[in-house]
Amino acid sequence: MIAIGGLFRRFAPGLAIPCVVAFAAASSAQIPTDLPSSASVLTAAFANRYEVDAISRIELVMRNGSGEERRRKVQYITKMIEQRLHSIARITAPEYLRGMTILTIEQRDRSHDAFVFLPSLGKTRRVTTAQKGDAFFGSDLTYEDLERKHIDEFELGELAVAEREGEAIYRIGGALVRKGNYSRVEFDVAQSDGAILATRYYKRREQRPYRLLEAPRSAMVEQGGHVLPTRLLASDVRRGTATEVLVTGLRVDSSISDRIFTVATLEQERKLPEP
Repeated sequence: MIAIGGLFRRFAPGLAIPCVVAFAAASSAQIPTDLPSSASVLTAAFANRYEVDAISRIELVMRNGSGEERRRKVQYITKMIEQRLHSIARITAPEYLRGMTILTIEQRDRSHDAFVFLPSLGKTRRVTTAQKGDAFFGSDLTYEDLERKHIDEFELGELAVAEREGEAIYRIGGALVRKGNYSRVEFDVAQSDGAILATRYYKRREQRPYRLLEAPRSAMVEQGGHVLPTRLLASDVRRGTATEVLVTGLRVDSSISDRIFTVATLEQERKLPEP
């Protein structure tokens, strides 16, 4: 084997050093040396996605492996109260599920309380931590997908520069610190504005994700300083099912009353604000 320097000397005497220097300079120019940290990118991405007061309507289009569809229409409201995310979601259609409501409250220790109101029974039940991976209104979304994420929930890996559908992204993987429904996760975050374009969830020792949550760039909107998705695709790879999440009437609004984020709102079936 001939060393690179020897190769240049053999075929281009006197040009070896300039060529090697030029090659090294070109190579170093292609390698970013000022990359941000994984933690800083994800902190900004989570703030953009979750720390927002907003009102919207959501349609869940659920498709099974045979392509059969079921649909749910939902009022969805989020608000940051004392630096903690609160959310409430109420089904408006189909009629037989109308009024079913989920309230989620982030606690100071970053745990989450979740309550489900069942109008057919006139009762509210609490969702336990073990049920956070359960389906949200029968879809491929989970209760956990509605919760605000924090970087200290993960042991973050190195940030990687990549591309997604022609857009420059940061790809960041992390192992879940505490036992949960998945072992590790991988985020695709847009370099341009910190929007989370995809999240992949993995089981322990598995190389393929079992769940995907994707947000197409074409369906992103900017409101109130946040870049938010108006279309999501949640898919369960193992079951072969998928749920399309269509967001309409999205309005970022800081005037939402704190009072609606209570169990009393569920049980008294108080009217929720419209977009």
